[in-house]
Formats: sequence, structure tokens, C-alpha cells
Amino acid sequence: MTGSIFSGIGFWATDMPSSGPPPAGGQGFAMSSADMRAMLKNAEDLRISIQQQRDAAQVLSQATPPAQEPASTAAVVGPNGVNEAGRFYQGHLDYQYDYLSELIKRLQKALGIVEATDRQAAEDTNKTSGALE
Repeated sequence: MTGSIFSGIGFWATDMPSSGPPPAGGQGFAMSSADMRAMLKNAEDLRISIQQQRDAAQVLSQATPPAQEPASTAAVVGPNGVNEAGRFYQGHLDYQYDYLSELIKRLQKALGIVEATDRQAAEDTNKTSGALE
């Protein structure tokens, strides 16, 4: 997505010191990995709901005038008519869907880094505890 609302913004898990500190300037969000997973689940659920709304909204821009006379035609297909309002609503839903897709991608990326670090730390701990025995 070009020109994303998230340009230059990242996510960091605060409960994982090995994930590194956020960069200077405060460009990003820091939260625990549990909070991040909860936000990811909410964003995925919301994106499913938005997709269902996008599917249902298709008909909102395909109305036909009830009669072939100027007032009905203008109210449906004219400027600020029913079809134009439907297309505007579809565009709004598309924006929300794209926003959530980008948010999900970035949360998954941040969690992937955190989960990989968790695995590495667990392996290192097991190696260390095995060496001490």
C-alpha cells in the first residue's frame, strides 16, 4: 500500500528486551506481546466484518430510478444521488479495509520478531540449564 497511514511507524513489544527499543522520535507503538496479540485478533475480526459490509454495499451504487423522469433520475444517478453516495460509502469501507490490512501486517511482523526471540531465548535457556547439570 503506497502512502500508507503507517509510513515510518512501527510496533514494539515492551515485554521483550531483545526486540530492541523503539527509535528516537516516538514513531511507533510499544505494548506487551499479549496486548499486541489481542489487538491483532480484534483487527482481524474487524477486517472480516468490513469485508462483509463491502460485499453487501455493492448494490448501493447500482440503483435504478423508479421512473424514467428527470426528478427520479437525478435523485438516483445525478450528483449527490443514491449511486454516488453508495460509491462514497464503498470507498470509505475500502479505506478501512486497507488500514486494517496494513495494521494486521505490521502487528504480525512485530509478533513474528517477538515470537522468534521467545523461541531463541527458550532454546538458549535450555542449552544453559543443560550445561549446568
